[in-house]
Amino acid sequence: MKTVPPRPCRQTRADGEPCGANTVNGSDYCFFHDPSKAAEREAAQRAGGSVGKTAVLPPETPDVRLASVTDVVVLLGHAINQVRRGEIDPKVANAVGYLTATLLRALEQGDIEKRLAELEVIVKGQHAPEMPLDADLDEEDAEAEVLEEQA
Repeated sequence: MKTVPPRPCRQTRADGEPCGANTVNGSDYCFFHDPSKAAEREAAQRAGGSVGKTAVLPPETPDVRLASVTDVVVLLGHAINQVRRGEIDPKVANAVGYLTATLLRALEQGDIEKRLAELEVIVKGQHAPEMPLDADLDEEDAEAEVLEEQA
């Protein structure tokens, strides 16, 4: 059987240049310009639109509690397992990982601020020890003061 070499499409582009694509068998046009292929083109476009779509959770998926490190660990565990099962795209899980890292830093900062506030309350409740005015006390004077306080 003799093969016919491909011919260029007869369609011209908006700039007047030829399309340049090869024709389909039995036509003077490429797949994209052949009027008899309109239905096939539409079907290919519909199918192409669904290929490679990101796997995401359905909109009715409930929110998760994210108030503690433990909550974040549980969320990350779920995300890891969902990636393994193909339920969510690894890119989505990567975004979850990035956002949880940010959340963990915020939780840590909040914890530090809370602990600092508690320490400030404790310190304000105590009187600061009086410091000697003469900061140049020699070691013998300092030792004598310590001995006096212990007596």
